[in-house]
Amino acid sequence: MSPLPFENDRKVYGTGIRTWQFLEPLIRNGHKICVCNYAIPSAYPQYFKSLYQEKFVVQNSRGPSYEFDYNILKKDDFENIDVLKEIFLKFEPEAVIGCSFYPSFIAAELMHFASRQLKTIPFWADLFGHVMAEAQARAFMDNDDGCLFHYWHSEYNIITTADIFSSVSGRQAHALVGELGVAGRLNRYTSGYDFVNTIPCGMPVEEFVHKKNVIRGKTGIADDDFVILWTGGYNTWTDVDTLFKGLVLSMEKNPKIKFVSTGGEIPEQDLKTYPRFLSMIEHCKSRDNFMMNGWIAGADVPNYFFEADIGINIDKSIYEVRLGSKSRILDWMRAGLAVLSSNVCELTEIMEREKIGYTFKSGDVKGLSEKIIYLASHRDEVKRTGIKGKDFGQKQFSFDITTKALQDWVLSPSFAPDKGKEIEVLLDKDEAVRNLDRIVAGQSHMIAEKDMRIKELEAIVKKTLIYRFYTYAKIAKRKIFK
Repeated sequence: MSPLPFENDRKVYGTGIRTWQFLEPLIRNGHKICVCNYAIPSAYPQYFKSLYQEKFVVQNSRGPSYEFDYNILKKDDFENIDVLKEIFLKFEPEAVIGCSFYPSFIAAELMHFASRQLKTIPFWADLFGHVMAEAQARAFMDNDDGCLFHYWHSEYNIITTADIFSSVSGRQAHALVGELGVAGRLNRYTSGYDFVNTIPCGMPVEEFVHKKNVIRGKTGIADDDFVILWTGGYNTWTDVDTLFKGLVLSMEKNPKIKFVSTGGEIPEQDLKTYPRFLSMIEHCKSRDNFMMNGWIAGADVPNYFFEADIGINIDKSIYEVRLGSKSRILDWMRAGLAVLSSNVCELTEIMEREKIGYTFKSGDVKGLSEKIIYLASHRDEVKRTGIKGKDFGQKQFSFDITTKALQDWVLSPSFAPDKGKEIEVLLDKDEAVRNLDRIVAGQSHMIAEKDMRIKELEAIVKKTLIYRFYTYAKIAKRKIFK
């Protein structure tokens, strides 16, 4: 997914960061890579046309340069199998990697075509977050379940096609295994085979550099203000209600608390959350304590990390968040900026356990405000926590460490054990119909038996004494000779 982080675009999304996390170690280790990325429309001008670039070079003044074929494709070209087939035939890959959900779906479509007309090669699908949980969040926002089929149809195509998978968390890995079971991939051929590898969000080795002043002394923010920073999109999972109420409550108690935001709405996913947040700010008494910058050039964002006191992440407690992760948290850690976050996902659980950041309960306005007030009066502690978080992140979340399973696999790409095998998912249609007939027949027999017993009981209650003895005898005979 494009843009990649090194491109100076106004919007760099988590999917672009994820793509570079996969690419960078493979290119650095000498693999020949051909990248076909979807150009996220809101990050490119309307007149943008697909770019096909062989031997594209990324210059790095503080490290190695990177060379790879880099195709940035508009939607029509990215979904055009004929376009991808031409690139496929020219490059002759030994393996295909789909990085995040949408590219994995397109790769699955290409693999279906390749198996018929080209050649079948091993396919790794990265499912960067649990898509059905995302679909649930989308359905809630739109008040319409119409999107669920589309998401599941796409997910099903991926999980029935790919040979191996990666998830963004251990929690998501378990959810994905459940989906694989539903799709029939947990079969006799794959017993003992590890389908899913967890690749958490990663942190590159290059350090951020503070190039210019962007906050202090700007629009009423003083050097001694306590600056809370938000960077990135306001998506369906963003709990702007708790964020707004917690910030205003804190600002009323301590006017030196200021909120600075870069980023905004995400046209491809959520056009409601950010505008609603802006509306709340516009009508509050503390609106002068908010600096809302919207989307800015990606190269300028790190400057904000160095001038803020803490970065804030706030999520709703929904499955999309519980099963996912937060790349922005690692961005802040990478700069040594301490993090304050609702404790919902696996990464924030690690933060809490390792004491490398601060957390609060999702939806707890009072708890959030109390934590902000505390941090604003303990700035030295906050700085120490930021340094500790950076050290931990560099050791545990580097690109090399997080992608080791992928790096090992590309040395000898292989098919899943059930590749090309006939797989029966539960019962086939005819057997299901026969099974249903058996269930109906059994229930009919049970109903007849029940009716007979009711008649016998009625006879016992209503008939004469002699007839009752006769009925008792009939019941006894039926039970003895049953």
